Amino acid sequence: MNSEEGILQILEKELVLALGCTDPAGIAYAAAYARKYGKGEIQSISLELSSNIIKNASAVCIPNTNGRCGIPLAAALGAIGGIQENKLEVFSGITEEHLKQAFHFLSEGGVQVRVAKEKDKLFIRLNLKTSQDQVELVIRDNYTNVVQLYVNQEVVQSFSDIYLEGGENETGPGLSLTNILSFAENVPLEKLGVIYQAIDWNMAIAKEGLRKEYGISVGRNIQESVERGVLAEDMASVAMMWVAAATDARMAGLNLPVMSNTGSGNQGLASTVPVISVAERVGASVEQMVRGVTISSLVTIYIKNKLGELSAVCGATIAAVGTACGVVYLLGGREASMLQALKSVLGNVAGMVCDGAKAGCSMKVTTCTQAAVLSAMMATAGKGIQGTDGIVDHEEEKTIDNFIRMATEGMGNMDQVLLDIILDK
Repeated sequence: MNSEEGILQILEKELVLALGCTDPAGIAYAAAYARKYGKGEIQSISLELSSNIIKNASAVCIPNTNGRCGIPLAAALGAIGGIQENKLEVFSGITEEHLKQAFHFLSEGGVQVRVAKEKDKLFIRLNLKTSQDQVELVIRDNYTNVVQLYVNQEVVQSFSDIYLEGGENETGPGLSLTNILSFAENVPLEKLGVIYQAIDWNMAIAKEGLRKEYGISVGRNIQESVERGVLAEDMASVAMMWVAAATDARMAGLNLPVMSNTGSGNQGLASTVPVISVAERVGASVEQMVRGVTISSLVTIYIKNKLGELSAVCGATIAAVGTACGVVYLLGGREASMLQALKSVLGNVAGMVCDGAKAGCSMKVTTCTQAAVLSAMMATAGKGIQGTDGIVDHEEEKTIDNFIRMATEGMGNMDQVLLDIILDK
């Protein structure tokens, strides 16, 4: 396999359409998957979930529910009306009747949730009991990666894990700033269909996010501040406005899919929308924009796959590195400037924690986008955080490894602390 085809496969694998937040979607996918094997009337659903999934699925709105949220509701809707074949767009067929049935099921105590004992960052065990069958399945390391399936205690399917836990997996090795830039500059545009799709879908939800009030309306507030002259209509403000609007709408459960990146819709938005807005702002060609988004998407994949599926660190920090590299490219910078931008972003916002998916995520995405644009502008001027400072090193790999060490060893108990705070409310 040549490097171009290998990287194209990485893009196709890691850029996936998702409707709503991926954590409740993963729960609903598990329920819909189990329901295919359970005949008769649904009697109960029990879930064991990793703390990261509980954290991310508790407070974010579910598509087609008129702003409702919650893990039990996601599971009930998945079993009652979820479309398993649609994977992370599992909520696409939910109707008012499905919602009514789910509320009735929940009122009778149909769903139980507890924290899983397994140490996996992404883990779902679901037991579905119907009037005729009992179905148990396990999802591990990826939201649609079913590794065990039992029907009436008999093994129906047993798969090897697709991903290796917490480190480089099959899409991780081989990526670097050098080959990402080379690929993005030389790959024929007609092979980048998934990037064109990402641009179309992610900008569609951004435009909708500015059209009306969603969530806490960070995007619209930035837009209004620009119109009043409180904020300048500069490159950073415009990028912040568009990506915030997209995140506002997504976190509110808008029934529009986004192109996710490494399992996260917000990472998908944060690594595409700001680059698109900067491209338009600086008058870049469509080709330059597509290649810039390709760089941003791949840098995000590069770092996220080294870190692992879920962590205590906000994914917007990783997407900000991608955005910074994409913006450097649009501003005429090369690999040295991309490396400097990477250092500046990680030296700035690396400590931002993920305290669950919610409306406020749009503010974190906005903060990281501002850091990304600033880092790119400084990098192209030969300025930025130096390798002597903090977690930043002179070398690309060492800087990323330091960030990962901080996010894993340094924040080893952070997820549990955050989960305790969330569950105590």
